[in-house]
Amino acid sequence: TRFLMEAGPVIFPLMVLAVVILLLVLWNSLMLIARPSAQTSRRRHSIDAILFWGGFAAVLGFLGQWIGIGRMAQAVAERGIVSPPAVAYGISESLLTPISGLVVFLVAMFFWFFLRIGLWVQEEGP
Repeated sequence: TRFLMEAGPVIFPLMVLAVVILLLVLWNSLMLIARPSAQTSRRRHSIDAILFWGGFAAVLGFLGQWIGIGRMAQAVAERGIVSPPAVAYGISESLLTPISGLVVFLVAMFFWFFLRIGLWVQEEGP
């Protein structure tokens, strides 16, 4: 829970995107296994949505970092003189959302890659 408090408000949409990506991965995996002859163009778009939402999570993570840096700058301006450890803590706190967004993106890329290979194998046939 400390992580959620320190990561700021952008972490919650990132968590929602992670769940959406996992649901898309499960759905597309089941469709590749259960209905191999279904429309491949529609399935391809559904698989590509995994990569799109992963990229969106990465961008959202960087947006969260700039929100965190803005909050830190506001706190420094209000207090005047601030200790270097406090500034370092603010910078480290602002890094939580881009790291989280990039992790979501990397996981999405991984699943997208293997689902596209699975689709390619089904399209090419034995």
